[in-house]
Amino acid sequence: MKNSILYIIIALVLIIAGGGYYFYTQPHKIILGRALVLMFVNDNSDQVKLVNQWEKLDLSVDIIDACARGDNAKRVACKGKYVKSALSRTKDVNKPLLLLADKDSSKTLLSALSKNDGNQIAALILLQVNLDEGYIDNIITPKTLVISDVNDLSEDIFSARLLASTIRNNDQWAWSTMLVDDGNGLLSHSVLPHMVSYLINGKINPAYQIEFNAESRWQNPVVNNDKFFELSELVEERQVDNDIHRVLKAFYAYDINLLKQWQVEKYKAFNLMKYRDYLPENRRGRFVVFSNRKGHKFYLDLQRYGEYQPEFVIAIDDEENLYRMTSFYRTKRYYSWEQGGPSDDMLYSQSLGAFIHFQNPPPANMELPYLQYSSILFDSIEFTDQDPYAEFSGLSASAFEVLTLNCIPCHSVNQIGGSAHHLDYLTLNPQPGFAQPLLSYSEDVLENFFFNQTATAQLIGVNPNYVDEKIGEELMTWLLSK
Repeated sequence: MKNSILYIIIALVLIIAGGGYYFYTQPHKIILGRALVLMFVNDNSDQVKLVNQWEKLDLSVDIIDACARGDNAKRVACKGKYVKSALSRTKDVNKPLLLLADKDSSKTLLSALSKNDGNQIAALILLQVNLDEGYIDNIITPKTLVISDVNDLSEDIFSARLLASTIRNNDQWAWSTMLVDDGNGLLSHSVLPHMVSYLINGKINPAYQIEFNAESRWQNPVVNNDKFFELSELVEERQVDNDIHRVLKAFYAYDINLLKQWQVEKYKAFNLMKYRDYLPENRRGRFVVFSNRKGHKFYLDLQRYGEYQPEFVIAIDDEENLYRMTSFYRTKRYYSWEQGGPSDDMLYSQSLGAFIHFQNPPPANMELPYLQYSSILFDSIEFTDQDPYAEFSGLSASAFEVLTLNCIPCHSVNQIGGSAHHLDYLTLNPQPGFAQPLLSYSEDVLENFFFNQTATAQLIGVNPNYVDEKIGEELMTWLLSK
């Protein structure tokens, strides 16, 4: 096991007992803290320093140093005795019991737990785990925190997320998280003890409360892609290609290490062209219209794009709810042209959800900003023969592409297009900062929109949407003429 900061803070030393036999000793430590933490960890770390990290949280710690050797059956029996003893001791003084195990101890610890144990244990914390699904079939797991570190083996990082997902699929609480830095952020190693405190009483240091609520809430997203899966005959599985890799890397650009939680080998997609053919003839059409959760509205001319086989990606590997791939952000202002913005405790969510993809990549001049075409709503998909862009035909080809692909999805023109907005990180309710119709903006706002993108975006706290100067001039002249 790597000697990472994670295991300096969390893992506790297990003193290797000589020989292959166990001499079980009844612990006599008085439980002084809010809870007892029973630790089975094989790591050669500084014992005193590690225990101090937990005692700062007023937790009593028992280091189990007698279950590391012998065959599997003996190790299981040894851990079982310590768990039974700890349950008895904590019950007598009305204290919660938490169990912690690393990769070497997890399998035998889970094997030692009975179904009844799961109802009595406050939380189970597994470090650098690599388990198959069968190890949780024989118990009702308590709240489970499955932890990996950015420096762990790829298979261990993937296994941690998969195990938590399996526990959740059994309608039990689990959170998989990967620690990626040594700073003060939510995913830093120093915050981990606070997560444990949360497992005991549902409270955490106020400095981390909002981000912690967000991360834990989206372990079980409030929305899903289920409606796409209901038409199973239109769902197809294929190998992941470069375009999908590019979308995922762009989504996790703020910390690419988080993508290690998925193998990214296969994907499932909802075939858009087959869906059109599946619908009654009176609901088919040349153009497809669809929206996403953030208020974007999209139009595709299937006479142009149909030959490239458009589809919506709805699953990556075993993950069939891509809303679990969610990040969070804040903004400084609602609008660039006026003061006023969200409070410090306002956090927004950005989820991947179902996103557009083409089986056959279109040429460069027809590429879409794929990441924007995400979180697609199944119920919004409709087809029409009416050209939504008819009134834009007087624009040059370049200006037409920028307007329809970059502007219209967020800002409408004569009711063609969307009204993009932010989403509350817990409820997904739309939040202020709504994209206004382009024709409603004053000339100075449009000028900043087209020619001062970086400064304008910085005022709000978002990424700029660059427009070529000549194209910007054409679009601004066209809009002002309206």
